[in-house]
Amino acid sequence: MRPAGGLRGGISRAEVRWLVWPPLAFFAIALGVPMIALIAMSFEGGGAAYPEAFAVPAFLGSLVRTVVIAVVTMVLTMILGAAYALAIVTSPSWLRIALLAALMLSLWTSVMVRSFGWVLLELPKGAIHWFLGVIGLGDQPVEIYQTVAGMYPAMIAVMLPFAVLPVMSALQSSDKEQLNAATIFGAGPLLTFRTVTWPHIVPSIISGGVLVFVMSLGFYVTPLLLGGPANMTVSGVINAQMSKADRPDLAAAMSILLVGGTMLIYLVADRLFKVSEKWG
Repeated sequence: MRPAGGLRGGISRAEVRWLVWPPLAFFAIALGVPMIALIAMSFEGGGAAYPEAFAVPAFLGSLVRTVVIAVVTMVLTMILGAAYALAIVTSPSWLRIALLAALMLSLWTSVMVRSFGWVLLELPKGAIHWFLGVIGLGDQPVEIYQTVAGMYPAMIAVMLPFAVLPVMSALQSSDKEQLNAATIFGAGPLLTFRTVTWPHIVPSIISGGVLVFVMSLGFYVTPLLLGGPANMTVSGVINAQMSKADRPDLAAAMSILLVGGTMLIYLVADRLFKVSEKWG
């Protein structure tokens, strides 16, 4: 019998509230205090930095570029993430372990380290140039370093685990009885995938894609290293306003606009696609 005024397992509501306080206090200090300081900094000139931000051509250009990069990264990562998750679930044990190990290694490795690795690959006479020479496809320098196109492989590699994990979880929790029934009634692999597996994993694909899009909006290191100063994203422009233009109020206003826009997009996506439920 459940204890009066208690929850399952005999834990009282008061005890649950005490368990919630430490993480709330941590986020209030780690996130709330910097945000308050940032908002205060953005209003140092009476709030004039906000309309001024939209009058800066570099900010508007970087805003469009950031959204386009985030959308392209999201779409490509969703496709590759779904394929990777399917490969993990359907592969033999030895290959499944290798694919999971590669995915986890990518997730645990620093973004800075991975980005520098892609720099070494994409340099005009880097690893890609060397490989093309080895297989006889040319000896001309590869001109993809510090271009928008050069950002995408690195960003997809960084974001891939966030698209793979929800799809892999959905595949592992799929109803095996439905798959068996489809096979018994004569459905081939493609028909079974289209009618049983695909509808089951679509919400997880969308969930991973939304998370990738939101995270890509604030990406700083990888676009800066691989895109160069001519292709800066919003984060790069904010850093330039802070460190080079000596306009902390303008940088703070741009930061608040970026954070606010990102939060709004996430809340709308969560309402439509239940993103938070897919991540626990």
